[in-house]
Amino acid sequence: MENLSRLLGPLHPPLVHFAVVCPILAFLALLVNTRWKITWLPQAAAVLWSFSFFSGIGAVLSGHLFALHLGLVTDFSLLPPENALKGHLRDHAAWGTLSFLASFAALAAAYRTFRGNPWPKTAQLAVGFIIAVLFGVTGHEGGEMVFGAEDIPVKLAPQTAALPVDLLVLARDFRQNLVQMNSKPWNSRTHGHRWVNTYVSRESVEAYRNSNPLPVGSLVVKESFEEEGGKISNTPGPLYVMRKGNPSDSPATGGWQYAMEWDHPVAGNPENILTPAKWLPGDGHLNSCVKCHGHFKASDYCGGVPEGFEGR
Repeated sequence: MENLSRLLGPLHPPLVHFAVVCPILAFLALLVNTRWKITWLPQAAAVLWSFSFFSGIGAVLSGHLFALHLGLVTDFSLLPPENALKGHLRDHAAWGTLSFLASFAALAAAYRTFRGNPWPKTAQLAVGFIIAVLFGVTGHEGGEMVFGAEDIPVKLAPQTAALPVDLLVLARDFRQNLVQMNSKPWNSRTHGHRWVNTYVSRESVEAYRNSNPLPVGSLVVKESFEEEGGKISNTPGPLYVMRKGNPSDSPATGGWQYAMEWDHPVAGNPENILTPAKWLPGDGHLNSCVKCHGHFKASDYCGGVPEGFEGR
């Protein structure tokens, strides 16, 4: 499952876009044909319905694998937990599943068209409209999940007049100064399949717990430990740090900056880090952090704590 999620999960975005646009184009083709009677348009709609059905299969399967790959869920399930991305992930999966099931009707209509015995035009239009709407709503839910539903005002923390530049200096003594958000470590695929604990600034606890925008100046620190025999070990992995700056200073990341430090890299690590590493904002090695957290815009670029691992 790990290899499948890593290899096939990232295929979800292109597959789901293909599954969404094909039924919309099919409906438009049928709609145009009712006015101008272009003989090849029903055949084109049938082809598009077929493409939508088969790409829908790939989109549904890769979607669940993508959620696993990103760490949005810890186990493969038909409906993700309600707390994942403020419920957007569950809604997206539910609409996607419903759209795929409904696309069986479109596939049946396409088959009849290919056999030269098409359904009545009104039935084709009705099916085409329903499938287009369902896939359109699925795409809309996915867009809200990735890009956010709206711009939400960010609360300014009073102590943010002069924020330290070195995030790693700011993260010192994080166990004493920050609040641990998880009750027990969990295995994070997106952090090298390491076991992690998450700490956040005290003034940001409630916002982080509820997946709401964190105040400017918030700090999120994730400590990690290497895996050994399928369990957590005492060997430290990288220390990951995020700090919320002013969104206008870095709109592409919602104001977030990233850093990572690893004093004693272990041999054969997935990042191929051979010597002690200290990556500060702007370092090219952190592009993977920016890219991955970009999928969590709906929850202020934070992945949160998986269901069952929440702190008290």
